[in-house]
Amino acid sequence: MAGCLRFGQKIAVLGLWLLTGVASAETSISPEPPATLPHPTLAQINQRVGANFASAYDAQTVVLRGVVNGPAIHFPEYTAIAIQDSEGGAILASPAPKHDLDVYHPGNELRVIGVISQRMGMPVVLPQSIELLGQKPVPAPVSITLRDLAGFKYLGRLVRTEGRVKSVSATMSGPLITLAGAQDVWVFLAREQGQPTGEFAAYDKGDTVEATGIASQYCPRPPYNHSFEVLAPVPESVVRKERGLGYPAVAAVLGASALIGIAVILWGRERRVRTQRERLRKIYQLGEEIVGAGSPEAIRARLSEALPAILAISRVHLYLHNRAAKTLDGVAEESEESASIPLATTPPAGTQSGAAACFHYRTLLVIPDVTRSPFPITSAERSAPKSLLFVPMMAQGEVIGVMELDQDDRMRDFTADEQALAQHLGNQIGAALRLLAQRTVQTQLFRTEKMAAVGRLISGVVNELQTPLASITELANLALGRDSLDSAERDLKAISAEAQKASGIVARLVSYAAAEQSEARPVSVGGLLRTLIEFREGDWKASGIRLTESISREPLNVLGSQGQLEQVFLNLLVHAEQSLSEAPRKMITIRTSVLAKRLLVEISFSAAPESSRPEEAASILSVTRGVVAGHGGEVRLIEKSNADPRFEVDLPLVARERPASASSATPQPKPDAVSQKTALVIESDEGAQRQLIALLSARGFRVVPLNNADNGLDLAQRVRFDAAFCSVHAPGLNWVELSERMHSRVGGFVLLSEGYDSELAADFEGDGRFVLPKPVQETELDRVLRALETSLKTTKVVNIRNNSVA
Repeated sequence: MAGCLRFGQKIAVLGLWLLTGVASAETSISPEPPATLPHPTLAQINQRVGANFASAYDAQTVVLRGVVNGPAIHFPEYTAIAIQDSEGGAILASPAPKHDLDVYHPGNELRVIGVISQRMGMPVVLPQSIELLGQKPVPAPVSITLRDLAGFKYLGRLVRTEGRVKSVSATMSGPLITLAGAQDVWVFLAREQGQPTGEFAAYDKGDTVEATGIASQYCPRPPYNHSFEVLAPVPESVVRKERGLGYPAVAAVLGASALIGIAVILWGRERRVRTQRERLRKIYQLGEEIVGAGSPEAIRARLSEALPAILAISRVHLYLHNRAAKTLDGVAEESEESASIPLATTPPAGTQSGAAACFHYRTLLVIPDVTRSPFPITSAERSAPKSLLFVPMMAQGEVIGVMELDQDDRMRDFTADEQALAQHLGNQIGAALRLLAQRTVQTQLFRTEKMAAVGRLISGVVNELQTPLASITELANLALGRDSLDSAERDLKAISAEAQKASGIVARLVSYAAAEQSEARPVSVGGLLRTLIEFREGDWKASGIRLTESISREPLNVLGSQGQLEQVFLNLLVHAEQSLSEAPRKMITIRTSVLAKRLLVEISFSAAPESSRPEEAASILSVTRGVVAGHGGEVRLIEKSNADPRFEVDLPLVARERPASASSATPQPKPDAVSQKTALVIESDEGAQRQLIALLSARGFRVVPLNNADNGLDLAQRVRFDAAFCSVHAPGLNWVELSERMHSRVGGFVLLSEGYDSELAADFEGDGRFVLPKPVQETELDRVLRALETSLKTTKVVNIRNNSVA
């Protein structure tokens, strides 16, 4: 509004100047003859000179000729009319009270004598005389742009232009529209004093309008090269071409856009939350199904079925930690080959190196782009995945294995939520695998308890049978010892033989069923095999099985349990017998041989390839392997395409004692007590295990090595050991519980510690328990062995005194 007032004031000043100029012209200048005056063209009138762009004909009296292009325009202080020719135009101005220019109309051709005066930058003609020459066609408006209008070429001419409204205002001299351009141009509707000035109020900012009028200039200060305008003679000279968006419409559009944006954000958030809830529900359901799975293969199959849809991945791989072999063993499906990743050495190139790193670091490993991976993945696999996620499967603070998630079709960076879900699922898989292992142990314990119950039942029945069988044998022997024998002598001999045979069978049943906890002693394997052959030979003949045996007649003794070894060989013979049930050629061959102070027992059978029973063979080997390993040996099944299948049992022989010389009167000294002792070594580190075996063997111990605490406890329950050496980090049962459960079954329990801890030794040692630092030093080992020997002697003396008191 302040700008509009200033504009009105300037118009008033212009009017005063015009009046002053007109009065001075009337009083001081007398018309000269037209012939002596300059006759410039209308285009020359608008020429500018100097740095201020002043009019070239300023204050000169000239003769002009042109055609009126529009009606007179009334300002508060003066009246203006414009004439033009083919090249330019000029504006004539006279004082307002006279209104002498109203008599001229568009199309009139005029000759004007007047003085050129520059007012507000615009050259105007103050007429001294006006002559009407005639009538010509009304000039048509020239269509020009706002850029062309901002110049001197079209001043005084009738023009038509178009532009977008920048602002609308009202002044004392009339309404004003500002059109936005490189230079803003005004559209001004002049009004006399007291007339309304609100004709342009209907136009809004942003409207596109077309204006027709006289091109003019309003520039109060030099230089006079800017501030151009269009003088509209009537309100109808301005026409709206296009309605723009005003402030209310813009506000409405912005408000609607804001509401739509908020709605989209809320909808997206709700959709994201709903997707997350659905993903969590599927993850929890998958976790419950995994806990109820019966095997690692079933867990892998369920993961391969569900996880690609939940986490948008391509494949799933599972690797389980094998403590004994120190590897990560892959859980393979039916169409895959099982992979094994070594942990003690450098893993192979490919994704397996990432799995090994995840296991060692015990943390999530994300590889968004395998081409930038620190592991040699692409060098080993042509079709390597583009992104990888390795998840450690934890259970009770221990890494059970590694889960690998592959993305083949694109590179992706797994989000924090996806990593958390994957880790949660990996922990559930680890817990499920630990439960599977516990269920397996429980099943084995249940079978063991069941066998023990059956054994106790058999022992009870056998005890009842032993007495009548002994009586029958004794009576038969008494009858055979009489002097007078009749024809019943043959029958008595048969009764005696059958009774002795029945007693032998009962004795074997007792040894088979009884839960042994006896000290190891030499066992003649040759005699044991012959007894089993005699026991099964009748059934073999009835089934058409021929036997070929090559058992050494020399005494081949191994240190161990008679009943356990008898169970091993009986199981192998029964399996061979059952495998020959449908074979066209039925033959069993038993052979013994000695290789490098070890006894090799071979049991081969002529089973047809189609009648092989791999499941039963694997079951037999799993049952017998622990017993044979407890005796320091090994059992295996050899199957070749061009030979009969055979079982091989490899056992260490006991060194033969040299017979004493008959002429020697001095008795041979008894062997040292330590040379007769046995030791159990539970150590998963192969190097440490070999070192301890060598040190104990050099001191006369017979050593049984194992790498798992569970197997050690099972063996200690069946065989008596003088000492048990167990590493703190041995897989399986923790050493605290192992020492408590094994303490009463071995002569002494020695804990192998990585570093000697005096506090640990003070708390643990005592009552047959010792601590031996690793790596084992001979001096420390001798100290422990001496303390162990003293403890064993003290225990024997206490037992003898207790027996004497009893």
